[in-house]
Amino acid sequence: MIEIKNRLFQIGIVVPCYNEANRISLIEFEKHINKNQNHFFCFVNDGSTDITLKTLQTFSCKYPNRVSVVDNKINFGKAEAVRSGINHLLSQKKFDILGFLDADLSTPLDEIERIVTQFNNDKKLIVFGSRIKHVGGYVEREFIRYILGRIFATIVSSWLLKIAVYDTQCGFKFFRPIIVKPLFDETFQSKWFFDIELFCRIKKNFPNTDINKIAQEFFITTWKDEKGSKIKLSDYFNAPFELIKLKYHYKI
Repeated sequence: MIEIKNRLFQIGIVVPCYNEANRISLIEFEKHINKNQNHFFCFVNDGSTDITLKTLQTFSCKYPNRVSVVDNKINFGKAEAVRSGINHLLSQKKFDILGFLDADLSTPLDEIERIVTQFNNDKKLIVFGSRIKHVGGYVEREFIRYILGRIFATIVSSWLLKIAVYDTQCGFKFFRPIIVKPLFDETFQSKWFFDIELFCRIKKNFPNTDINKIAQEFFITTWKDEKGSKIKLSDYFNAPFELIKLKYHYKI
């Protein structure tokens, strides 16, 4: 088997955190930092009420050149936490790729190196993870979440976006800096379904562009539903109202 080598991209990764002090595995982040010298992390404390901020700041002091912390005094939600982190990294003007992932590491850090190989294609501006069960992969999802997720994704792709995207909600997405400003400049309308809103913004800002040329959906090999998810099953029942709001706001 021929191994596809990665370009040595400088990668900035945002990790939104809300009350993660007892859940986040900084040991895994430390191992990854020591193994990958071209990876940099920006942890965003999103108004946590526990000792998350202190925990992150202590970790940052240990790796001052590889880890930064953005402190949102108020809990704005994941959408704004990611947005503030992405813009913080963008302002440094030193990264070839910017992205975000969940603090619980539902998607392992080792998947970063795999997904950014897609940027070896210079035309790709956004690459996003997709949680598809497949032979050779280890994608574990709760049955009810999987069923609701499939119904939700089908409605989103066929009715709202009208693009063949399998998994909009996977919190594992990476971008070239050139596309970051139009996607993350303004406050998000949706608090929990901002992943979908990202696609809405792509369609709005690149109306005459074939999305298949600039975007790539990438099958991740490992993903596991972790306990303590901030998105509740009940949120899916509010989804129709969120989708209608996005449809009219972006005039799709």
